[in-house]
Amino acid sequence: MRVDTNNNSIYIRALNINDVKELYIMLNDLDEKSKNFFHPHPFNIKSIEEIVNSEEDHYFVMFYNKKLIGYTFLRLFGFDVPSFGIVIRRGFTGRGYGTYLTKWMMNKAKEIGYKKVILKTYKENLPAKKIYEKIGFLIVGITENNKQYKMEFNLK
Repeated sequence: MRVDTNNNSIYIRALNINDVKELYIMLNDLDEKSKNFFHPHPFNIKSIEEIVNSEEDHYFVMFYNKKLIGYTFLRLFGFDVPSFGIVIRRGFTGRGYGTYLTKWMMNKAKEIGYKKVILKTYKENLPAKKIYEKIGFLIVGITENNKQYKMEFNLK
């Protein structure tokens, strides 16, 4: 099944305190490969509650038929250029949701006023790299340990 962008059963909104339990369940249900690629913060209730209250960063969740299936963010880490991250719930990958949510988040980043977005993705994470390149991210370097691509998306 591919994402139908006209489907009213898909919606995205800011992460809020009512999402903490469901996001905790989703993150802890990721397969080991996904957990190895996606580890922006501990997957515990306390960490998720802390990010809900972030005044600097932007966290969003995507729902399909009222089920939380995607999580994405723009984190500043004290800098002016946000770092992007995304994960899709187990059982919903490979259906276009990651592409849809990534495009949505790049539009949101532009709306917020950012000029570019950066990310790092593991070299072995070929599905993610393919999505990022399809959307317009460019490889601008490699991490010091030679395990990840540094990528950026120009929003101008």
